[in-house]
Amino acid sequence: MRRIALMVFASVLVFSLGAAAQNSIVSIAPSTPAGAAADPPAFKEGNIFPFRVSISYQFTEFRNEHGLTYPNSGINTAFTGYLGHDFALEGDVAIGFGTARAPQVVNDPDLTAKSVFYGGGVRIGPEGSRRFQPWGRALIGGEHLEFSQVSPTFGHNNGFAYQLGLGADIKIGPRAFWRFEGDYLGTREFSTTQTNYQIGSGIVFAF
Repeated sequence: MRRIALMVFASVLVFSLGAAAQNSIVSIAPSTPAGAAADPPAFKEGNIFPFRVSISYQFTEFRNEHGLTYPNSGINTAFTGYLGHDFALEGDVAIGFGTARAPQVVNDPDLTAKSVFYGGGVRIGPEGSRRFQPWGRALIGGEHLEFSQVSPTFGHNNGFAYQLGLGADIKIGPRAFWRFEGDYLGTREFSTTQTNYQIGSGIVFAF
């Protein structure tokens, strides 16, 4: 009887020590196998890089109510700051150069035309991980027009301007996009109203 009790006691002791050792090994074992890479963190949607700066080529055709048209080619720069997943504030500056045909100017009907737009407003469109990101924007500001001839009709003038546009940013890298856009540009210059259209394309950097 005493021998049986000792055997039972020894069996329970061995079993208890084995279980304790097993629990100790499990508690100190790493969660991933040695040498294996940890799972990458989940991609967080929206506002990862909330700021964007763009530099684009821009072509603008100015048309006033007297039939004068003058195409401009230039550079557009914009700074966008997202306040949410699909709403942002935007500032925009564009400089253009071209020629204007003015038949009423007898001596030199071909005028050098320069333009500067400056304004700010809102942009609505998604910001996140999608490759194709369409957007729309509305800006208000001013337009400076300058011609090579200074006269009561032509010369320098500053006026009110507003811009309504649609476009898309296409992701070409982790922090780079290619932008396409088209805008309606309304201006009030030289006591006349201009109905203008412009298109542009360029690079965008996010940070």
